[in-house]
Amino acid sequence: MRAAINSPSLSIDTMDYQAECQFALEPSIQGLIEKAEHAGWNRQQAALAIVALASEHLTDLLSAGIPLPDQRPLS
Repeated sequence: MRAAINSPSLSIDTMDYQAECQFALEPSIQGLIEKAEHAGWNRQQAALAIVALASEHLTDLLSAGIPLPDQRPLS
């Protein structure tokens, strides 16, 4: 069973948009880490791999000329 990801209820230009996004993604990220652990991967290494992949994704977006939204405080 896959975790559902809720749609945003806020506009991207609101202060709580990033916090809401993190809240929506958290169950799926936790589930992915658990799946990796069940496959034999260390939880910390799986979390670090997710961070590295997310960083690569942001680098790719910037390289493609896609601007990032204004910085918002992270919760």
